[in-house]
Amino acid sequence: MSNATRLTISMPARSVTVHLPAPPRFQVISHGTQGPPGTLSPEILAQVDEARHATQQLGSMMAALTDAISYHGGMIAAQEDATK
Repeated sequence: MSNATRLTISMPARSVTVHLPAPPRFQVISHGTQGPPGTLSPEILAQVDEARHATQQLGSMMAALTDAISYHGGMIAAQEDATK
């Protein structure tokens, strides 16, 4: 009870000490069954696969945007060079 809150009330005839337990610092939530160490449930593997697919799509989109910006930046630079 070292983390507990202790309240001591002293009265002329006697003393009363009240110990209040400390609130829990963490809460354990379990769901489903646990398999062997190092294995993941099929639901987690599906989420990982979806995340991997979304990451690949994002990478493709970023590459396309980078190419478009480079192309248009080059076109603007070429037009500025032509007007000089």
